[in-house]
Amino acid sequence: MIIGREGVTTARTRWLLVGFLLTVGCWSAAGPSVADGPGSHGLALEVTVNTRPGLGALHPGIRTGAAVVKSYRLVNRGGADLYEVRVRDPGLPGAVIRCPGGRDRVPMLTGLRSVRCTAIGAARPGAWVGEVRATGQQPYLRAGAMRASTRSLRAGGVQATARSGYTGVGAALALTETARVTGPQQAEVRYVLVNHGNRPVHGVRITDPVLAPGRIACVGGRPVVARLAAGARAACTAVVRRPPGTYISGGRADGSDLLRTLGPRGEAVIPPRLTARARARFTLRAQVPVTPLAPRPRAPVVDPGQRPRAGTPASVPRLASQLPAVPLPPGIAAPGIAAPGVAQPGVAPPGVGPPAPGVGPPGVAPPGPGAPEGAAPGVAPPAVPDGAGRAPAAVPPAVPPAAVPPAVVPPPAVPPAAVPKEAEARHPLLSRFVRADHTPTGMGMLAALLLVLLPAAIAAAVFGSRRL
Repeated sequence: MIIGREGVTTARTRWLLVGFLLTVGCWSAAGPSVADGPGSHGLALEVTVNTRPGLGALHPGIRTGAAVVKSYRLVNRGGADLYEVRVRDPGLPGAVIRCPGGRDRVPMLTGLRSVRCTAIGAARPGAWVGEVRATGQQPYLRAGAMRASTRSLRAGGVQATARSGYTGVGAALALTETARVTGPQQAEVRYVLVNHGNRPVHGVRITDPVLAPGRIACVGGRPVVARLAAGARAACTAVVRRPPGTYISGGRADGSDLLRTLGPRGEAVIPPRLTARARARFTLRAQVPVTPLAPRPRAPVVDPGQRPRAGTPASVPRLASQLPAVPLPPGIAAPGIAAPGVAQPGVAPPGVGPPAPGVGPPGVAPPGPGAPEGAAPGVAPPAVPDGAGRAPAAVPPAVPPAAVPPAVVPPPAVPPAAVPKEAEARHPLLSRFVRADHTPTGMGMLAALLLVLLPAAIAAAVFGSRRL
């Protein structure tokens, strides 16, 4: 009896197992199978930025220009496989998303599995927040109601979204430089500092290691700009004194924005030292000494009403009065100079040649050594009576004309600049027609007659021919 009961129990267990399998088979033919998963919601997406999930990288932010690492975790929550899964992120424009295998998509995401894709880009200034979207294809099997052996393959789209982003922060220094010459061996160098970032920069110091000026003055006369706001600018100047030559200035600006930011692996990055450089070239030239020009000597101005005769310049008597007196033997007189106590006649004595050029005409004598100041040339001083304290002048004995030398005293040398143009020697051709005293010579008279008679003869010949 005991053995019989065990056999009955085993048979019942087998029938129950077969019934369960048939029930499951019939249910799967009527609707979706368990392997199909939860339908279109079987794909999930998780995004991190520099290991910060979602929007966690907005504060404190990532330094502008640093690396932004985004990670996209794709999860297939269903049992059915997903195909051609792609990720699109508008918050990281221009970046290439790489999935396992180096592709830009996941060819097949097995059910109940997950994969990770990454994208790397450079941080841009400002906030970059966007919605990341992942899409894929989900095929599933359905059996026909009439024929169990007939199967059809149909596909449905699945998608998942997630918000993520970061903020690019930091100051950006830029330095420009100009130089101009302001004087002899002196130039002024101007440094202009600009903050192109979106955060202020602090403690900016400008130096010039190449030129090494004595002092660089910024805002308030100090060499340091305490705070430079975003988008602001500041100017500094330096006066340089150097010997003549060509010089190159190399300005440098150093500061910090005092910001701690996120690194690629989520670590805190200390604020770096911000640096900007610029160069300028200038030339200092040697000063050329300016020599004053000597004034030109002016010609003596002679009043037309008092113009002396030709051959008698007005400066000759003055120069003759300044010459030292030359003692002469008694009774000997030089041409144009009266001997002491002897009146000089208007005609030169025989044996004495004509007066030298530059000396007044015969009969006009310059004042002697004893003449008072201001006495006119050729005018004898007033006679002093015998009893007025001076002995009567003794008359020297007469000297034969042959004994007088042709030239005892040389004519005074007159500098060329002191002789006017009227005193210069006349042209030898003109002297044949006009004498020194402006009287015509015989040849001059003949020339004048020809100039008068020749036109008259020509006129008479012309009129006579008309009457004929």
